[in-house]
Amino acid sequence: MSLHDVRSLFGAIALIITGIILATMLYQYLNVVEGALSRSRLWWEIVLNVQILSAAMMWFCYSDRIENSTGAVKRLQIIRLWFTIVTVLLPTFFGVAGVGFNWFEYEPSPLLISLFCAAVFLYWLLGLWVHMRVQKKRSNPNRPASGLFYAATYSPIILLLLISVFDAPQGGVFWLYAIPVLTYIQGAMPFIVKAFGLRS
Repeated sequence: MSLHDVRSLFGAIALIITGIILATMLYQYLNVVEGALSRSRLWWEIVLNVQILSAAMMWFCYSDRIENSTGAVKRLQIIRLWFTIVTVLLPTFFGVAGVGFNWFEYEPSPLLISLFCAAVFLYWLLGLWVHMRVQKKRSNPNRPASGLFYAATYSPIILLLLISVFDAPQGGVFWLYAIPVLTYIQGAMPFIVKAFGLRS
């Protein structure tokens, strides 16, 4: 297995890093007694710098795709660019919301957290729909993907379901930390497939 597209690899790295940051924020929310989020200036400086780097990597990932596309595919690639930039900047938006709602001092209500998680899930479904539209316009109908390829491609979400089934009923919280990490790794899978030239 060799690297074919470094730009796609950058996109995958940006998403995986963001998932780790969100898992860290979730850990702070569930475990820090004083305040819902970290009030460490150093921690937020690191996060914001990594966020800027992640957004730049996403721009680098899509710039050639947009330039080399035409028509409906180009429009969808532009939508994917802005969708992924918003996706990798989610920790920053969460931090800004934390300032506005004073989540650094007081925990947000469970209802607000539930609404936030529902919005993130719907946003993820929208991104999946856009990705499938692009793939449909580019796919070769005479060469369907194999079941093994699909299983490998969706292995992060399958692993998340398995962790949730075994950990949640026992009162564990590991499955909660796994949600942002494995969800973002799932989002990174198409980038990884393209980066290493994997075939179905």
